[in-house]
Amino acid sequence: MTQRRTNILDKIGNYIRGYKGYATRDEKRNTDKKLRDELAQKIQQAENTIISHQQQLVNLGEMQLCQEWEISRKALNTIYTKIKNATYGESSFFSEYQLKELELDKIHSFDLTMTERVNLIFFTVEANINETMSAGLITQQVKDIDKIIIDRTNFINQFK
Repeated sequence: MTQRRTNILDKIGNYIRGYKGYATRDEKRNTDKKLRDELAQKIQQAENTIISHQQQLVNLGEMQLCQEWEISRKALNTIYTKIKNATYGESSFFSEYQLKELELDKIHSFDLTMTERVNLIFFTVEANINETMSAGLITQQVKDIDKIIIDRTNFINQFK
């Protein structure tokens, strides 16, 4: 988790009961958002690599293989949007329903599992794009990520 600078509101907030916990939770939410942005960027890079590979396949006349990769590319494009726009554990300072640190840690565990899947996709595309099985592996990982996002969203929605 990256530390932000202490500003005047933080100094004043130290005198308000409950503010320090709120600030810690806010920092965790910011970290969560940054992580998801990085994951989305990796997905986008993987999609761009697949597009380049598809262009090579078209030049070689490998249309069937190009279509298999198109399924994976579309899946990546869809999951990119879902990761980028995923719900996060937002709760205002005076909200009746606030996500506590334990709930934010649970959300973070969803994100870590998602990170493993995204890294597998990224490294598969970068290292093994010429292997026929890679497209299927990527599509399966995207399905797993989609389930993680659904579970994550359902978990967060319990607290709204």
